[in-house]
Amino acid sequence: MGENIFPLVTKHFTIQPKDREKLWEDEWVVTLRDGDNKEVGRLGFEDVVLHGEMKIHVNLEKEYDKEDFIRELFYSMAKFSFNFQDVREISTVCRHEDEHRVRGLEKAGYVRRETKDGCDYYSMKKQQTSWTGLYVIIGMIAGFLIGILISNLWAGTIAGVLIGTLIGYLLDKKEQKEPVINNRLSD
Repeated sequence: MGENIFPLVTKHFTIQPKDREKLWEDEWVVTLRDGDNKEVGRLGFEDVVLHGEMKIHVNLEKEYDKEDFIRELFYSMAKFSFNFQDVREISTVCRHEDEHRVRGLEKAGYVRRETKDGCDYYSMKKQQTSWTGLYVIIGMIAGFLIGILISNLWAGTIAGVLIGTLIGYLLDKKEQKEPVINNRLSD
């Protein structure tokens, strides 16, 4: 991949791995974006792409461990991680008492999956795209027009819906196989 995708820049932070060659194994550094590059936290990954799930943990200085900052970081990391074919879910754990972290995770789109031993387990699943529905509608409209031309609305509509369904299904299947970002980030 020819473009340089690092650092990840959010509203308040710059996020980048310490070692780009060990993207998922090494810690990432979170610095302020305001120009002085003050390090305010670190994040890391565990069980990288184990059954399509990746676990993330974030440690921020107390001053920056607030709801909006948590939302910003976790949303950005999920958005980045979902660009890889194998990642279908990203998860994290937080203490039930950390209300600011719980609210930040929920605002970022994470859903609480379970609570065990005073810890809340949150995750966000990658959204599946669906071209099938769109192509069924397009096929129905095209079939309707073809049906008018051949004076048989039923035949034209049924043919259009079948063709639209087939095209949508094939596009969905193709999208599931292709990675969004090449896993070689060092190019």
